[in-house]
Amino acid sequence: TVLIPIGNAVFNLNFCKTLYIEFKFCAMEVYEFEKCLLDRLEESMTVLSWKDEVIPASQVRSEWSYYIELQIEPAGWQALWKIPRIICEELCVRYPTVVFGYVEQVIFKNLKAVFIIQAVQDVDIHLPEKHEVSLEDLWPTRDQENPELNVERTADCIDRLRFFYTHVWMPWDNDNDDDLNWVEKHLESRIRFCYDLRKRTMKKTLTAHVRKLLTESKYLQQRREYLELGLTDEDEGDLEETVSKTEITDLMRLHLRLAMIRNEIELLENPEMRRIFQEIKFPDEDYKQENQNVMTVEKVCDRIFLVMMPSTLQQQIDLIETAKDSIPKNALVQTVKTLQEVLNTCNIYGSIYLSPGRHTVKFLENMVDGGKICGISIKKQTLSNSSDYFSKENIIISSSDDESTLFVFDSSFVLENVVLDCRNVQAGILIKSGTVCLRNCILVGNGKASTQQGIICNKAASVILEECTVERFATGISVMNEALLHLRNSNVLNCKIGIDWSNNSKSHFNNSKIINATINGIRAAAVFKHQNSKSKCTILNHLQEWEDLKQFHHLREIAILKAAKLMCLF
Repeated sequence: TVLIPIGNAVFNLNFCKTLYIEFKFCAMEVYEFEKCLLDRLEESMTVLSWKDEVIPASQVRSEWSYYIELQIEPAGWQALWKIPRIICEELCVRYPTVVFGYVEQVIFKNLKAVFIIQAVQDVDIHLPEKHEVSLEDLWPTRDQENPELNVERTADCIDRLRFFYTHVWMPWDNDNDDDLNWVEKHLESRIRFCYDLRKRTMKKTLTAHVRKLLTESKYLQQRREYLELGLTDEDEGDLEETVSKTEITDLMRLHLRLAMIRNEIELLENPEMRRIFQEIKFPDEDYKQENQNVMTVEKVCDRIFLVMMPSTLQQQIDLIETAKDSIPKNALVQTVKTLQEVLNTCNIYGSIYLSPGRHTVKFLENMVDGGKICGISIKKQTLSNSSDYFSKENIIISSSDDESTLFVFDSSFVLENVVLDCRNVQAGILIKSGTVCLRNCILVGNGKASTQQGIICNKAASVILEECTVERFATGISVMNEALLHLRNSNVLNCKIGIDWSNNSKSHFNNSKIINATINGIRAAAVFKHQNSKSKCTILNHLQEWEDLKQFHHLREIAILKAAKLMCLF
């Protein structure tokens, strides 16, 4: 385990021309299963389908509890608990957080288990030893202390339960009329809908829209359950005095939003209605040259959109004059009202240039491969030196959707000269694949939530930050399995954890700083340790310690630091 707490010190990685860090460890293996549509349908039908018997929504949970009781081990098996985001927020711990332990008892009726925590990845995390957790949040490990237990069957059963309650069961199903046969009405159509999303039989824009709605609905349901649980715990006689108007208003807002999502999702479950919805909501590209339906690759590359905020004529002229230096002379340029309009309706574009001001977008996952969003400003100021990130002179991009992600990329993209206002979202940028480059950009979080992340770089993806600042997040940058991070002349400021490394992740640092990280500047949790463990690890607080370590390992122009060499547990 390599933990590098920074505190109030400046951690300057510019001690050599380039620092290259490759982090490796052996992860704890869990059971995972790959199943096709027919397998999933057959599994759920086995649990819920009885001859000539109507299964209403209120009975579905009971049927699963009967099945679970016959299939899984009642106690003693070890597992990883992947703590849900809503619980991480309640416990004030970072997200994602994974802990290791064993099941003391399975509560079959509630589809829950009493879980005893044995080890954590972060020595700074202190949680109660015993928790009541949902079975679908548990991942049985392949290595068990008791080899007599049939853990593979247990894991397979939990996998079936997890798939059902993650992809098939909807938050509003508990409110369904018991006169309806839930299985006949929803089971097959929901499973097919899930696999349609996976196979991408829909437009990319619609797929992203549906996933966003489903993710939001799950989170809202968890929030609703927590609020309702708090209301029922209050003494009925003092209810009006103890329950604030804010809580009641929040609960009403959640019910209203869930009802809106329900209407839309139930419409989209029908393939024919989905096709019509897709044509209306996400039409084909609107911006085409007159009398020309197909554009050559060369012309696509030179295609430019200007998003101009309301301003005086002279201001618009000055902005266009400034943009001339960056736009090719033969480029096809078109002005549009909003950034959202271009991203929603244009499937092909070269670059989008934004005027100063605030540009609001909804959750997006349909970013064009090789595209670029660039801010234009008359003042040639460096954003990272600005005292006011949200001043009207800056180019600000924010989200109109709370509890979502500002941008999701699954291909190469460039962001330049913009401030990403991430204060009301769960994550700023999620990179699923490809290489995303940020130049002279600022990402700003709210500095309060324990689960908010600035940049998440998924497996095999890459992110490059040049002259950038990432500030006020719970975790500034998460570098996942086999992902690659480049930091060039960039700063990570005022985050709880500056950079979070995962298995086989790689990082390049050049003249970059991590400042005022309150927990760890760089976190690389490789092993699970007991919460009360007094084991110490390599702690590097000062630049000289890195210099000494570099000399000790004979690292020259490129320093390669491996976790095994830095391990110092005693």
